[in-house]
Amino acid sequence: MLHKIILRRLVVVLLMLGIAALTLNIFDTPSLAAEKTEKIADISTKPSIVALATVMNSFRTSLSSELLDTASFPLGHVEFYSWSNFPASRGNRGGIRFSELSGEQLTLFYEVLNAFLSDDGYTKISLITKDVETHLNNINPGMWSTDYYHIALFGNPQTDGSWGFQLDGHHCAVNFLVHGDEVSIVPAFIGTEPATINGTVVLEGERTNAFTLINSLDESQREKVIQTGRRGIQLEAGRGGTDTYQNYDYSEFVGVGLKASEMSETQKENLRALIKTYVYNLETEFADVWMADVDAGFEDTYFVWIGDTTPNAAIYYRVFNPAVWIEYNNEGGVGTRRGRGGRGGPNRGPRRNDAEDSQGTRPRGLDHIHTITRAPNGKDYGIFALNHGPKTLLEHYTLEDHHKMNEKLFDYRIADMQSTKGD
Repeated sequence: MLHKIILRRLVVVLLMLGIAALTLNIFDTPSLAAEKTEKIADISTKPSIVALATVMNSFRTSLSSELLDTASFPLGHVEFYSWSNFPASRGNRGGIRFSELSGEQLTLFYEVLNAFLSDDGYTKISLITKDVETHLNNINPGMWSTDYYHIALFGNPQTDGSWGFQLDGHHCAVNFLVHGDEVSIVPAFIGTEPATINGTVVLEGERTNAFTLINSLDESQREKVIQTGRRGIQLEAGRGGTDTYQNYDYSEFVGVGLKASEMSETQKENLRALIKTYVYNLETEFADVWMADVDAGFEDTYFVWIGDTTPNAAIYYRVFNPAVWIEYNNEGGVGTRRGRGGRGGPNRGPRRNDAEDSQGTRPRGLDHIHTITRAPNGKDYGIFALNHGPKTLLEHYTLEDHHKMNEKLFDYRIADMQSTKGD
């Protein structure tokens, strides 16, 4: 039986700091605090929301006062939108590390993840943070470890109806927000290296559903989908402008690719199946709400593809819908590649044939995968964010120097590179 939650209301003073994992601008703290405090929702009595609060409270209660204090931030704090895919061993995260938790506390946190995520979503996150990271740790313990993931908590489910948390680490940066009866999971940066671990393809649906869609298109449709040119985009929205809640301007991508309204019914279903692979990482009840928003603007969805259409090709694709932004990109192994050009650490050996991955089972070009999922309609981080941080995969790649070699897989470029690094 769910525990009864004692309803209390506290005035939350939100402090904005000028230092974060990503270099950020300093904003007008008093006015932001006033606006954000007024928008905190009342505590929901919806059973599913109460269940989420209950499992989160169990985790919070298990923490010492010192750990809880270190993990906790006000809603809208810069830590809320300060996440990256840098190896977490570099100390560029806020909150508490997995290594600071006991086995029981870590189990309670995974129960929180299990409550927020669907079965498929939980399986992916669990594989990435446990199995994949253990595999990488065996190659280079100083760079990767299951201990390096960080947890940051925002707001307090015992006192307010708006609260959330962030899981931030290598190949996994997922932001959860409860706001009244609503639950969101964006931005969600999910990747893996290697692509296959212990016989399981970690992000299998993300690839197979995309190939099902591209292979269902005729030649004239493929001419619209497959991009070969390069466009420059300016990245100024949400970087110190007058509207601090302004979301990223995706207008540059309107009209690029094949529009859903130009697809057959079968092709549309293939497109929906691909989108659902990402949306339904979130627990089904809340994913249904998000998918309803996607369906409302479904005819205005654009699909873009870069690369060959053969099964073993390295590819990039993008889905742009008014309610969801999805990007997928794969490349050759970085952490798992040994020898010249790799980062295998002190245990480097002869470089493997590029036709095989670290386990000798998949083409090298499929071994390292990044995906990002966002909400173009202003629902990234809910209403409490300044919307800094990477908005697209290319922005992420420009922040990670060792990925610049893969810029050729994108159909756009960043015209103002400095805007990705702050002022």
